[in-house]
Amino acid sequence: MTKTAAVCGIPWRLEDGGCAVLPLPGDESIAAVARSQVKGLLPALGLSVRDVHDLAIMVSELATNVLQHATSASGDGLPGAELWVYQRSGERGRDELVVKAFDTLRQWRRRRETAGDVHEHGRGLEIIRILADGRWGHHPSRSRLGSPAVRGKATWFALPITRTVPGRRHARQVDGPQAMRNLETLLVQRGVGRLRRKDELGVSMLTGPGDLTVWCETATFRWCARSGETGKLPVSDITEVCEQVVRLYEALDDRE
Repeated sequence: MTKTAAVCGIPWRLEDGGCAVLPLPGDESIAAVARSQVKGLLPALGLSVRDVHDLAIMVSELATNVLQHATSASGDGLPGAELWVYQRSGERGRDELVVKAFDTLRQWRRRRETAGDVHEHGRGLEIIRILADGRWGHHPSRSRLGSPAVRGKATWFALPITRTVPGRRHARQVDGPQAMRNLETLLVQRGVGRLRRKDELGVSMLTGPGDLTVWCETATFRWCARSGETGKLPVSDITEVCEQVVRLYEALDDRE
Protein backbone atom coordinates (compact mmCIF):
# COMPACT_ATOMS: atom_id res chain seq x y z
CA MET A 1 0.00 0.00 0.00
CA THR A 2 1.28 3.46 -0.88
CA LYS A 3 0.17 7.05 -0.62
CA THR A 4 1.12 10.32 -2.29
CA ALA A 5 2.17 13.62 -0.81
CA ALA A 6 2.38 16.87 -2.78
CA VAL A 7 5.78 18.48 -2.25
CA CYS A 8 6.76 21.58 -4.24
CA GLY A 9 3.87 20.90 -6.61
CA ILE A 10 5.06 17.41 -7.67
CA PRO A 11 3.71 14.30 -5.92
CA TRP A 12 6.11 11.96 -4.18
CA ARG A 13 4.92 8.40 -3.70
CA LEU A 14 5.45 7.41 -0.07
CA GLU A 15 5.78 3.66 0.43
CA ASP A 16 4.74 1.86 3.60
CA GLY A 17 8.40 1.12 4.29
CA GLY A 18 9.13 4.85 4.40
CA CYS A 19 10.72 5.42 0.98
CA ALA A 20 9.70 8.55 -0.95
CA VAL A 21 9.76 7.96 -4.73
CA LEU A 22 9.68 10.52 -7.53
CA PRO A 23 9.78 10.09 -11.34
CA LEU A 24 12.55 12.12 -12.95
CA PRO A 25 12.37 13.94 -16.29
CA GLY A 26 14.59 12.69 -19.10
CA ASP A 27 15.92 16.08 -20.14
CA GLU A 28 18.19 18.89 -18.95
CA SER A 29 15.73 19.87 -16.19
CA ILE A 30 16.51 16.66 -14.29
CA ALA A 31 19.05 18.21 -11.89
CA ALA A 32 16.88 21.24 -11.02
CA VAL A 33 13.81 19.06 -10.44
CA ALA A 34 15.71 16.58 -8.25
CA ARG A 35 17.40 19.35 -6.25
CA SER A 36 14.23 21.36 -5.54
CA GLN A 37 12.17 18.28 -4.72
CA VAL A 38 14.64 16.85 -2.17
CA LYS A 39 15.09 20.25 -0.52
CA GLY A 40 11.31 20.52 -0.21
CA LEU A 41 10.83 16.94 0.99
CA LEU A 42 13.10 17.09 4.05
CA PRO A 43 11.21 19.78 6.00
CA ALA A 44 7.94 18.09 5.04
CA LEU A 45 9.24 14.94 6.77
CA GLY A 46 10.65 16.87 9.72
CA LEU A 47 14.26 16.13 8.76
CA SER A 48 17.38 18.22 8.29
CA VAL A 49 20.99 17.74 7.23
CA ARG A 50 24.03 19.63 8.43
CA ASP A 51 24.73 21.35 5.10
CA VAL A 52 21.78 21.85 2.74
CA HIS A 53 24.13 23.38 0.14
CA ASP A 54 26.22 20.20 0.01
CA LEU A 55 23.04 18.12 -0.23
CA ALA A 56 21.83 20.21 -3.18
CA ILE A 57 25.16 19.78 -4.98
CA MET A 58 25.14 16.02 -4.44
CA VAL A 59 21.55 15.58 -5.59
CA SER A 60 22.28 17.67 -8.69
CA GLU A 61 25.38 15.63 -9.52
CA LEU A 62 23.52 12.36 -8.94
CA ALA A 63 20.72 13.37 -11.31
CA THR A 64 23.14 14.81 -13.89
CA ASN A 65 25.13 11.58 -13.79
CA VAL A 66 21.98 9.68 -14.73
CA LEU A 67 21.35 11.97 -17.68
CA GLN A 68 24.99 11.91 -18.83
CA HIS A 69 25.69 8.21 -18.44
CA ALA A 70 22.33 6.41 -18.61
CA THR A 71 20.71 7.97 -21.66
CA SER A 72 19.84 5.24 -24.15
CA ALA A 73 22.11 4.76 -27.13
CA SER A 74 19.25 5.44 -29.54
CA GLY A 75 18.79 8.88 -28.02
CA ASP A 76 15.14 8.22 -27.17
CA GLY A 77 15.32 9.87 -23.77
CA LEU A 78 15.67 8.52 -20.25
CA PRO A 79 12.90 5.98 -19.65
CA GLY A 80 12.11 5.00 -16.09
CA ALA A 81 14.43 7.32 -14.16
CA GLU A 82 13.41 7.59 -10.50
CA LEU A 83 14.62 9.34 -7.34
CA TRP A 84 14.38 7.49 -4.02
CA VAL A 85 14.80 9.05 -0.57
CA TYR A 86 14.60 7.16 2.74
CA GLN A 87 16.12 6.84 6.21
CA ARG A 88 18.25 4.03 7.58
CA SER A 89 20.33 3.32 10.66
CA GLY A 90 23.83 4.71 10.31
CA GLU A 91 27.06 4.41 12.24
CA ARG A 92 27.19 5.11 15.99
CA GLY A 93 23.41 5.06 16.25
CA ARG A 94 22.82 8.09 13.99
CA ASP A 95 20.21 7.88 11.27
CA GLU A 96 21.25 8.48 7.66
CA LEU A 97 19.42 10.01 4.74
CA VAL A 98 19.82 7.82 1.65
CA VAL A 99 19.28 9.38 -1.79
CA LYS A 100 19.26 7.06 -4.81
CA ALA A 101 18.84 7.71 -8.52
CA PHE A 102 17.49 4.71 -10.44
CA ASP A 103 17.65 4.21 -14.20
CA THR A 104 16.66 1.29 -16.40
CA LEU A 105 19.99 0.82 -18.18
CA ARG A 106 21.96 -1.92 -16.45
CA GLN A 107 25.44 -0.81 -17.46
CA TRP A 108 27.07 2.62 -17.62
CA ARG A 109 26.77 4.22 -21.03
CA ARG A 110 28.68 7.40 -21.70
CA ARG A 111 27.19 9.73 -24.30
CA ARG A 112 29.33 11.76 -26.71
CA GLU A 113 30.40 14.96 -24.99
CA THR A 114 32.27 18.12 -25.77
CA ALA A 115 35.39 19.06 -23.85
CA GLY A 116 33.30 21.51 -21.83
CA ASP A 117 30.86 18.78 -20.84
CA VAL A 118 33.68 16.58 -19.57
CA HIS A 119 35.03 19.45 -17.50
CA GLU A 120 31.63 20.21 -15.99
CA HIS A 121 30.25 16.72 -15.42
CA GLY A 122 33.08 14.18 -15.57
CA ARG A 123 33.89 14.65 -11.89
CA GLY A 124 30.31 14.42 -10.60
CA LEU A 125 30.68 11.09 -8.79
CA GLU A 126 34.01 12.19 -7.34
CA ILE A 127 32.26 15.25 -5.86
CA ILE A 128 29.64 12.95 -4.33
CA ARG A 129 32.34 10.66 -2.91
CA ILE A 130 34.11 13.58 -1.23
CA LEU A 131 31.02 15.31 0.17
CA ALA A 132 29.50 12.02 1.39
CA ASP A 133 32.82 11.02 3.01
CA GLY A 134 32.86 7.81 1.01
CA ARG A 135 29.24 6.88 1.77
CA TRP A 136 28.14 6.30 -1.83
CA GLY A 137 27.97 3.53 -4.40
CA HIS A 138 25.91 1.82 -7.09
CA HIS A 139 24.31 -1.60 -7.46
CA PRO A 140 21.83 -3.54 -9.61
CA SER A 141 18.24 -2.91 -8.61
CA ARG A 142 14.61 -2.79 -9.75
CA SER A 143 12.25 0.12 -10.27
CA ARG A 144 9.66 1.21 -7.70
CA LEU A 145 7.26 2.95 -10.07
CA GLY A 146 7.31 0.43 -12.92
CA SER A 147 4.57 -2.18 -13.11
CA PRO A 148 5.94 -4.76 -13.45
CA ALA A 149 9.17 -3.63 -11.82
CA VAL A 150 11.91 -2.99 -14.38
CA ARG A 151 15.52 -4.08 -13.98
CA GLY A 152 18.23 -1.45 -13.83
CA LYS A 153 20.74 0.11 -11.44
CA ALA A 154 20.74 2.57 -8.56
CA THR A 155 23.45 5.11 -7.69
CA TRP A 156 23.32 6.48 -4.16
CA PHE A 157 24.84 8.53 -1.36
CA ALA A 158 24.11 8.80 2.37
CA LEU A 159 24.38 11.67 4.87
CA PRO A 160 23.74 11.94 8.63
CA ILE A 161 20.38 13.51 9.48
CA THR A 162 18.62 14.95 12.49
CA ARG A 163 14.92 15.36 13.19
CA THR A 164 13.38 18.80 13.58
CA VAL A 165 10.20 17.31 15.06
CA PRO A 166 9.76 14.21 17.25
CA GLY A 167 9.70 11.09 15.08
CA ARG A 168 8.35 7.58 15.47
CA ARG A 169 10.52 5.65 13.05
CA HIS A 170 12.16 3.63 15.80
CA ALA A 171 9.13 3.61 18.07
CA ARG A 172 6.96 1.68 15.61
CA GLN A 173 7.40 -2.00 16.37
CA VAL A 174 5.64 -4.96 14.82
CA ASP A 175 5.96 -8.66 15.62
CA GLY A 176 8.16 -10.92 13.54
CA PRO A 177 5.44 -12.52 11.39
CA GLN A 178 3.89 -9.15 10.52
CA ALA A 179 7.28 -7.60 9.75
CA MET A 180 8.07 -10.52 7.44
CA ARG A 181 4.70 -10.20 5.71
CA ASN A 182 5.42 -6.51 5.16
CA LEU A 183 8.85 -7.33 3.71
CA GLU A 184 7.39 -10.00 1.45
CA THR A 185 4.84 -7.49 0.11
CA LEU A 186 7.59 -4.95 -0.67
CA LEU A 187 9.70 -7.59 -2.41
CA VAL A 188 6.81 -8.85 -4.54
CA GLN A 189 6.11 -5.26 -5.60
CA ARG A 190 9.74 -5.07 -6.78
CA GLY A 191 9.41 -8.25 -8.84
CA VAL A 192 11.20 -10.68 -6.52
CA GLY A 193 9.37 -13.96 -7.06
CA ARG A 194 9.39 -17.58 -5.93
CA LEU A 195 9.31 -16.59 -2.26
CA ARG A 196 8.28 -18.98 0.51
CA ARG A 197 7.42 -17.77 4.02
CA LYS A 198 7.29 -19.89 7.18
CA ASP A 199 6.65 -18.97 10.83
CA GLU A 200 7.65 -21.29 13.67
CA LEU A 201 9.04 -21.15 17.19
CA GLY A 202 9.06 -17.35 17.29
CA VAL A 203 11.09 -17.03 14.08
CA SER A 204 9.74 -15.96 10.70
CA MET A 205 11.69 -17.12 7.63
CA LEU A 206 11.50 -16.09 3.98
CA THR A 207 13.38 -18.08 1.35
CA GLY A 208 13.92 -17.31 -2.32
CA PRO A 209 15.98 -18.27 -5.35
CA GLY A 210 19.69 -18.93 -4.98
CA ASP A 211 19.54 -20.01 -1.33
CA LEU A 212 18.62 -16.45 -0.35
CA THR A 213 17.13 -16.57 3.15
CA VAL A 214 15.81 -13.85 5.47
CA TRP A 215 14.92 -14.39 9.13
CA CYS A 216 13.04 -12.10 11.50
CA GLU A 217 13.09 -12.43 15.29
CA THR A 218 13.31 -10.07 18.26
CA ALA A 219 12.56 -7.05 16.00
CA THR A 220 15.58 -7.81 13.80
CA PHE A 221 15.99 -8.95 10.20
CA ARG A 222 18.94 -11.18 9.28
CA TRP A 223 19.79 -12.47 5.82
CA CYS A 224 22.21 -14.78 4.07
CA ALA A 225 22.86 -15.40 0.36
CA ARG A 226 24.54 -18.16 -1.62
CA SER A 227 27.56 -15.88 -2.05
CA GLY A 228 28.10 -16.04 1.71
CA GLU A 229 27.08 -12.42 2.23
CA THR A 230 25.15 -11.83 5.46
CA GLY A 231 23.53 -8.83 7.09
CA LYS A 232 21.45 -7.71 10.06
CA LEU A 233 19.21 -4.66 10.58
CA PRO A 234 16.31 -3.69 12.87
CA VAL A 235 12.76 -4.01 11.51
CA SER A 236 12.55 -0.19 11.40
CA ASP A 237 15.04 -0.44 8.50
CA ILE A 238 12.69 -2.54 6.37
CA THR A 239 13.30 -0.29 3.33
CA GLU A 240 17.06 -0.90 3.49
CA VAL A 241 16.52 -4.64 4.07
CA CYS A 242 14.32 -4.75 0.98
CA GLU A 243 16.99 -2.90 -1.02
CA GLN A 244 19.69 -5.36 0.06
CA VAL A 245 17.54 -8.38 -0.84
CA VAL A 246 16.65 -6.90 -4.24
CA ARG A 247 20.36 -6.21 -4.86
CA LEU A 248 21.30 -9.80 -4.02
CA TYR A 249 18.44 -11.15 -6.13
CA GLU A 250 19.54 -9.05 -9.12
CA ALA A 251 23.20 -9.99 -8.68
CA LEU A 252 22.13 -13.66 -8.73
CA ASP A 253 20.29 -13.07 -12.03
CA ASP A 254 23.41 -11.44 -13.47
CA ARG A 255 25.51 -14.51 -12.65
CA GLU A 256 23.04 -17.07 -14.03
